[in-house]
Amino acid sequence: MTEPTEKKRRLTEAHKKAIGVTFFCITILGVMILLIISANIALAKTFENRMYRNVSVAGIPIGGMSKDRATQTLQDAYNHMIAGGLIVELYNETKTVDLAPAGATDPDLVYPLIDSDIQGAVEAAYKTGRTGDTLADYFGPLWFSTFGQRLISPTITVAETKLADSIRSVFPDAESSGAPTNFVVEGTKAPYVITVSPAVSGATLDLSAAFEKIKRDARDFSISPVDLALSERAAVISQAEAESLIANAEKALEGGPYTLSFTNEYKQRFTFPVTVENLKTWLLPTKTNNRPALTLDTEAMKPLFDDIHAKLDISAHDAVFETDGNRVTKFEPSREGLRVDDDALIRSLVAAFGSDLREVSLSVMVTEPEITTAESNTLGIKEVLGTGVSKYSGSPANRRKNIQHGVDKLYGIIVAPGETLSLIEELGPFTAEDGYFPELVIKGDEIKPEIGGGLCQIGTTTFRAAMNSGLDIAERRNHSLVVTYYNDLANGKPGTDATIYDPAPDLKIHNDTATNIVLLTQNDTSTSTLSFSFWGTSDGREGSYTPPIVLNWIGAGEKVTKETDSLPAGVTKCQAAHPGANTIFTYNISRADGTVTTRDFPSTYRALPTICLVGKDPNAPPPVVAGTTDPVPLDVIPEGVPVE
Repeated sequence: MTEPTEKKRRLTEAHKKAIGVTFFCITILGVMILLIISANIALAKTFENRMYRNVSVAGIPIGGMSKDRATQTLQDAYNHMIAGGLIVELYNETKTVDLAPAGATDPDLVYPLIDSDIQGAVEAAYKTGRTGDTLADYFGPLWFSTFGQRLISPTITVAETKLADSIRSVFPDAESSGAPTNFVVEGTKAPYVITVSPAVSGATLDLSAAFEKIKRDARDFSISPVDLALSERAAVISQAEAESLIANAEKALEGGPYTLSFTNEYKQRFTFPVTVENLKTWLLPTKTNNRPALTLDTEAMKPLFDDIHAKLDISAHDAVFETDGNRVTKFEPSREGLRVDDDALIRSLVAAFGSDLREVSLSVMVTEPEITTAESNTLGIKEVLGTGVSKYSGSPANRRKNIQHGVDKLYGIIVAPGETLSLIEELGPFTAEDGYFPELVIKGDEIKPEIGGGLCQIGTTTFRAAMNSGLDIAERRNHSLVVTYYNDLANGKPGTDATIYDPAPDLKIHNDTATNIVLLTQNDTSTSTLSFSFWGTSDGREGSYTPPIVLNWIGAGEKVTKETDSLPAGVTKCQAAHPGANTIFTYNISRADGTVTTRDFPSTYRALPTICLVGKDPNAPPPVVAGTTDPVPLDVIPEGVPVE
């Protein structure tokens, strides 16, 4: 055999071996791919309606759970955190602050001081590994079962104002108001004797750091005790600096009295006297640009401000329209508003001190209407898009007044394309000065008034109107309790309500149409029925929602009783029991091009037993446990027990 022939033979054998190895590798690779595909198909089937593995919310593993089970698991952990209350310590004194409202004469006031968007967190967890990208989503089950990991922190909202009130209520003597540096005026006519009373230091609880800690802790549904501290209220101006202003104060008094005046467009002249006796209590030493300056006490001037605003202020008036059937038939013209500028009033009056000026003209600010007459003619509002209805029969008097106030504030609101309607923004401020009335709430072992009843009736009606209009629901949360006011009119079941509570949660409706929409609100007091409608120009979409389904009911639990000093001995005030529930309904939008979008709205309502306060007999001995002499610790009633 020649050398070239032998070489050729060896090359042929090597080539065959290479082909064999390649075929073997390809076979192994193919088998592995088939195994991966098979495993992924099996996992995809397993997790079709479940969270992928290695997904946690608030540090709680929920991988492999359905949405319902994950929601209940997280809700239980959240409820445990709220039921435990907030432990606060001030100078080695420890107290527990109630975080779980139990009820009120109006159920809208039943809302925890620390809230968590559990449903939002569950949705975020379910979407983990489901991006909408076909290829990426295909390998999602396998990835999250082997390598992937996702830790989700739920959104936490703290009702800071009300939580601050609750913290202060357990340490009622901790804070002191103190007194500012001020003038003391003696004498009934010039020359007046003016001296300075030095500031008295006050103290206030420093709660900002506490709130930040609470928000961080609550992300894993476990709040550790909070150490509180007092901060001193420092004087704005020292006694010596205030004494340097005595000469200015003397000139202000000697130049009095003064007159504030205003002449309107109809040549009507209004005058408001400022007497020397007024100035004796109004003059106040302060600092401007870090230099001593004379100013006036706005709190002491409040009666004057109230009188001026009542007589001179005019609200801006938006262009509005009346409807007949499905068409707009009449627009009312818009009107500018006027409001006296309080800060400018004080500056002008102070500038007059020490001069020959005795009459000061009031400055007014012009407020423009949101919708002018010209704009109202081009809004494109022609027809009803959808209507929502709710009933509030059996509501107490103040709740009815609040509902009417909310109806009046929402009537005629126009939402431009791309804008979002926020009910918290439109209905606020939630104060007695704005026109809201209080309801009674049991906080701890006291009965106190609180503003806000009726707001969820407004939210629920608006929510239903938006869905029947096919609008985008940007934000919605259900009420804490199952309340008959909000049961769906289709089948009497809970689930289609929307809660509103300052500062959160809110109901937000996004105008995703191409034209303006307007909200028209009606309140039929004879039948206790609210009917809200969104008007605009239809783009062919139709909105609807299915009657809610109750997935399960949760028993209310055993009756809770606690003694109190806020009621006469033997007198009992109770709230009714509320069973808990988990519900769901589907929101459907059918568009003109034939496409249909659906969205499920699950709701979780917590259970609440009958809770009673009983007036304590001051002469009765404290209860004791058999065999001991220690008082029996009384159960803590959560904040917000309804008073009947």
